[in-house]
Parts: sequence; C-alpha cells; structure tokens
Amino acid sequence: MPDIQTRGSVQLTADGAVGTSGSPVRIFNMHIVSGGSGAAIVSLYNNTSATGTAYIKETGTVSTGKTFDYGNGGHVFPSGCFVDVDTNTTSVLISYAL
Repeated sequence: MPDIQTRGSVQLTADGAVGTSGSPVRIFNMHIVSGGSGAAIVSLYNNTSATGTAYIKETGTVSTGKTFDYGNGGHVFPSGCFVDVDTNTTSVLISYAL
C-alpha cells in the first residue's frame, strides 16, 4: 500500500464505497447507529460490491450508537471497501486513509 496521503471520514446511510471504489483503503474505526426496531448489522467487503466474504461484520446496539476500533494500523482492503448496511442501520461513520 502506498504512503498514507489522504485521511478522512465518510457517513453512509445506505450501501456504498469508502473512498474511491476499487482502490485500496485502510479502515481505522466504524461507528454504527441503530434504529429502534433492532440492532444494526454492517458488513465491510474487500470489493466494489457486497459479494464474496465480508472482511468485517459488526452488530450495533438497539436505539444507540456503538464504535468499533481497528487499532493504529487499521484494516487494509486492497480491492476497495464496500459497506453493506441492513434495514436497522440509521447511519455508519467510517474513518479511513487512502
């Protein structure tokens, strides 16, 4: 992976890519906000869509937010990171570096 040159965060309320779709990205943490009808489930795929095996799959807490931290080194998605959210997900905030 090249030197980390771009850092940022993205908030998603629906399925989507982090950074540039298909380009390598490093994920440092994720904050999931669940609705009142159930705990949100968010899956992160090393891909440009929700196909194959999820690298990371996290479950939130009903009616509140929950943060998942992946350490100082983060988790690398060499083929890009695609975020798949379920219907209980209000929003997802992801911190990343390209």
